[in-house]
Amino acid sequence: MAPNIAQLPADPWLISLAYHHEHPLQAYEFVDTLEVWTVTARIDADVLAEDMAAYSDMDQDSLDAVQDISVGRMSFVRVRMFGPDHPFEAMDSYTGDVARIGEVVLDVAAGEWEPAFEAVLAHPVGDLLVMDRVILEPAWRGCGLGPVLAGAAIPPLSQDCVAVVCEPGSADGRELTEDQHWEAAVKLGRVWEQLGFEPFQDGVHILDCHLQRPQDLLAERQEEFSALCHAWHAQHRPWAHGEGASGAREQRRDKRPGNR
Repeated sequence: MAPNIAQLPADPWLISLAYHHEHPLQAYEFVDTLEVWTVTARIDADVLAEDMAAYSDMDQDSLDAVQDISVGRMSFVRVRMFGPDHPFEAMDSYTGDVARIGEVVLDVAAGEWEPAFEAVLAHPVGDLLVMDRVILEPAWRGCGLGPVLAGAAIPPLSQDCVAVVCEPGSADGRELTEDQHWEAAVKLGRVWEQLGFEPFQDGVHILDCHLQRPQDLLAERQEEFSALCHAWHAQHRPWAHGEGASGAREQRRDKRPGNR
């Protein structure tokens, strides 16, 4: 991890998540069954400018020109199992990737859990959350941020869900051969195991929302993220590294819009 810390474009402590759900006023098909969320990871321009003002001698014009820094984006699809629509038909209406996951975890004809999927769940009553895409900007890759960001995004979206499911694979638009797709799936499968996802069937991985293990693993990822942040500060601001600097960072984080 160490060689990649220096390349990070800004202090990772400043990253925040923004949740976005959009739907038209006029009702549309499957509106009561399919809920699509986009989660963006970014550093807000005002927060970044405040940080730069504290740790550099940039003039006000330069600070005013600071813009948001994009870290990554994620998309999730919540499938409501007890709505008025057939859950697989709703998943099939979204994308082929989500439909393939539906074919694995659902009894397509009955619109209920596939028996093998239901059998591995601790409490198979509730909705389903599909982790559809997790994409990091190139400058932020290689430091283990993927599991941290996804792990932080999942809890608010998975309330009353039985499980989170995904099909590991490259999602950044690159053209890959069949072997490269397989290698990417294996590699990403190991990445998501760091959050508690386990292989199920046909490339689909599941995270049981009712188990303690995913919570423990997320706590471990948060500890690793904290270590990454301290390492970044040790490299970029050694004169400010220490307990006092850490406390100052936390105070600045508390002042961000939306923080409570």
